[in-house]
Amino acid sequence: MKPVIIAIVGRSGSGKTYMAEFLRKKMNIPTIVSYTTRRKRPGETDGVEHFFIGSEQVPEGDDMLAYTVFGGEQYFALHSQVPKDGICTYVIDEAGLECLVKDFGNRYLIVPVAVKCSEETLIKKGIEPDRLARDKRRIHINDSFYDCIIINDGTIEEFENKILSEINKL
Repeated sequence: MKPVIIAIVGRSGSGKTYMAEFLRKKMNIPTIVSYTTRRKRPGETDGVEHFFIGSEQVPEGDDMLAYTVFGGEQYFALHSQVPKDGICTYVIDEAGLECLVKDFGNRYLIVPVAVKCSEETLIKKGIEPDRLARDKRRIHINDSFYDCIIINDGTIEEFENKILSEINKL
């Protein structure tokens, strides 16, 4: 069986990273941690949210699993980060997801998942207006592309229950 990548997309603050972490803790599903050239934000830890590197450290070659530029910064992951057998999660943007499916859909079983939040909820969560505006400029994929869509406008418990319900359907 091919390795499975649950590819999670969503706007800033929608809960995509929370979902990956929840699946890691609850179901022992490892997460691919992206490399990025952007600076660390306050509270972030190298190797947890991302591996923070300089642009001169971005590799070229066949080991590149996914690559995208977002907000002027590079983000990528490597094939060597995918478990040889089994399942993992990967938080990725829509452009990266499209490339991942197109380029490696024959090598991996890719399960596209969208986490959605209303703008009202994102504002209540304190997502900065510039991040909300930036997200609107991203490419958007038709909902029919996703194997599941999880709406995260309720409590954390409701979100966790939706995650488990949807993952168990896959």
